Order: sequence, then structure tokens, then C-alpha cells
Amino acid sequence: MPFLETVRNKNVDLTNRFFPPGQKGYIERFRELTGELAVNAKWLLHLGAGPTDLSSSLSLSPNGRKVVNLDLSFPEIRKNPGKLRICADAQDLPLASGSVDLICAEHVFEHFSHPTRVLQECFRILKGGGHLIVSGPNGASYIAWAARLTPLQFHDRIHRLGRPSNDIVGDSFPVHYRFNRPRTMRRIAQMIGFETMQIETFVGAPCYTTFLPVIHLGFIGLHLLLGKVRPLLGCHITSVALFRKPRTSGLGVRNPW
Repeated sequence: MPFLETVRNKNVDLTNRFFPPGQKGYIERFRELTGELAVNAKWLLHLGAGPTDLSSSLSLSPNGRKVVNLDLSFPEIRKNPGKLRICADAQDLPLASGSVDLICAEHVFEHFSHPTRVLQECFRILKGGGHLIVSGPNGASYIAWAARLTPLQFHDRIHRLGRPSNDIVGDSFPVHYRFNRPRTMRRIAQMIGFETMQIETFVGAPCYTTFLPVIHLGFIGLHLLLGKVRPLLGCHITSVALFRKPRTSGLGVRNPW
């Protein structure tokens, strides 16, 4: 559709004027935290990895780091180029207790209908002093509310329309947002036994409306405004949270298998 492509290209150029591509967003912050904590991690679990292997983005380390990629979808985990791949349910992780140094979960917790069970499993397999990094949408954002109130097929359609034709997008998955609001995340993490180290929120550029003329400009203004009202409403679009398992909960160093 040439018309949509033209509108998207113009809106992307307009967006870049207000949100320069070089600005650090939640994706960059997630990768930055992962890289920092992976330096001393021997075993790293990428939860909900799908086709993405984090190994290529991590610096080489002399400690023989191993990255385990885990996903519930067999077709998706098959596409992952990583050496260690597991198709399993995050509610029943097939890894030994106290065996993992770092768990990274990028855009996956919003899809869990029972995130508490997943967190309990993460807590179990982490060594004392190990970390869990969670990134994804803020459950209090307007995008999360729109996803709650619309059918999955509609959300998937809008997602595709907002991207160029050469940007292949996979199917959307049901969302629940039961561990995505900062206040809720702190409360549930504490209940499990985690220490909340930090939760950072981000706004970023609007991406769902790039195919809409004029209206997209309104969403640019909305995102600029959201960046100013964070202390009042806490409704930024995305977040990156870091949790730690207390060292007193450690079960010693074990091989995951």
C-alpha cells in the first residue's frame, strides 16, 4: 500500500525530530543492565527468548559464561541460534535450584496469566545474590489499557500497520499485565522474597500510529506530555526492573541440570 508507506515514512521523519534515534530507551537500558550483570555470571537464563540469542550482544568473558534460551513456543525457540535451547513452561523451569546467576525477561511477563508462579520459579533457580531483569510495558500506560479493552486480532492488526512492510512482525500473544505496574511489581516481588533494586520507566516515541496522518502528531504531543507528568501519574509506556535474591537465600553453586 504505497499511500500507507508514504504516510509512515513522513511520520517517522516527524517522530525523529522530537525523539532522536540516539536517545536511550528501555531496550537500550535492558541490554545495558544485562551486559553489566552478565560480566560475573556463569549461567544466564533468557526467559521467553523466542528467536533472540543474547550471546551476540554480550561481551566475551573468560569465566565460560553459558546462556540458556528458554521459550514455551517450540517453533520460536527453534529459530534461536543459541547453543543451549529449551522448550518449557516458565511455571515449571527444568533447572536445578540455586543454579543460575542471572535471569533476563524481555517483553514476556505481560503474557503470564500467573506471574507469581513464574517468579517463584525464578527465585528458586537463582543463586543467592543472583538477579532478575524484567522489561516490558507499564501496565498503567494507555497502550496497556487499549490492549486490555480490544480483541487480540485488533491489537495485532494495529501493530502491523504501524510498521513498514519490510519489518516482519510475528503474531501477538494474549496479554494480562499482572506484573507490570511498578507498585504491583514491588509488592509481588517482596512477597516472593526478592529485593527490588530499581524500577525505571520510559516514554519513548509513539510507534502504533505512524500509519495515521495528523493523528500521529497528536500522539507525539501526548508522549512529550507523558514525559513531564510521570511524578504525578506514573503512566510511562515501558519499564525496566531489577530484582535480587538475597544472599542468605543461596543454595550453593550447582549445575542447572
